[in-house]
Amino acid sequence: MAPLLDSLGQKLAEKWISALAAPGLIFVAAAAAGAVLGQGAALDRSALLERIGHWATEAARWSTVGQIAAVAAVVLASVAAGTFVRTCARGAERIWTGEWPSLARPLTDWLTARRLRRWEQIQAEITALRSATPAHRRGAQLRQDLDERAARRDRIALAPPRRPTFTGDCLAATETRLHHQYGIDLASCWTRLWLVLPDDVRTELRTSRARFDAAVAGSVWAGCYAVLGCFWWPAAVGAVVVGLVAWRRGRRVGTAHAELVESTVDVYLRRLAHELGLDGSDNPPDARVGAALSRIARKGA
Repeated sequence: MAPLLDSLGQKLAEKWISALAAPGLIFVAAAAAGAVLGQGAALDRSALLERIGHWATEAARWSTVGQIAAVAAVVLASVAAGTFVRTCARGAERIWTGEWPSLARPLTDWLTARRLRRWEQIQAEITALRSATPAHRRGAQLRQDLDERAARRDRIALAPPRRPTFTGDCLAATETRLHHQYGIDLASCWTRLWLVLPDDVRTELRTSRARFDAAVAGSVWAGCYAVLGCFWWPAAVGAVVVGLVAWRRGRRVGTAHAELVESTVDVYLRRLAHELGLDGSDNPPDARVGAALSRIARKGA
């Protein structure tokens, strides 16, 4: 048991340092540089090095207890910044997924309607092309046109948009597609499905979710650097870079996570149906089985 606890403690410490202390330490260092240089001498390297040297000389005269206390203060400040970002990331995730507050309802409805109009326009073009020519008579050029339009449509959403954001529609489309295919309510059935998943699949889902959480946290860090940029303009440049990276990464990993969830249901829904005694055959679950799964999960609600 002791080696297991030591290993677990080491992993938790590594996760704590990487998730909170390391990004927070970079921000604290940037804040210190901004406090020293200000806007007027934002890139004065010599002034910054001179102040750092002065601090190092002063710290060398302190007692061991004082030096440890100074290091502890820096670490605590870094962890505090990281904790603040993690806390704010919960609200930022709602922005990413399009679950905006009621005060933003007009903007939410306008953006969702705009995305839906674009999606339906492309879908209408695809339907018209398919209706005009039977599948066996479609040439290479027509198939290419259909593929290009389908790719444009899917860049908006894989199902009719229901959210004002791309990432929100990625997650919502997963629920819609699975409901259409199997007749299940994913939100109700997910916990029960989780119980029958192999450990390696659970690990992959957790890892995928952690990547998305990291991207959301990156967008919050970008906001923190933007605020710091009001006092030290190089931080604003960092905010733009961090924000763009978080945005691109968030869209990519959000799409990948939605695909992973959908694939997990495709592969393991039959096992859940079997465990609940709803499907004794080798055929994939149909809408009847999906509806029965949803009734069990909802408990009549």
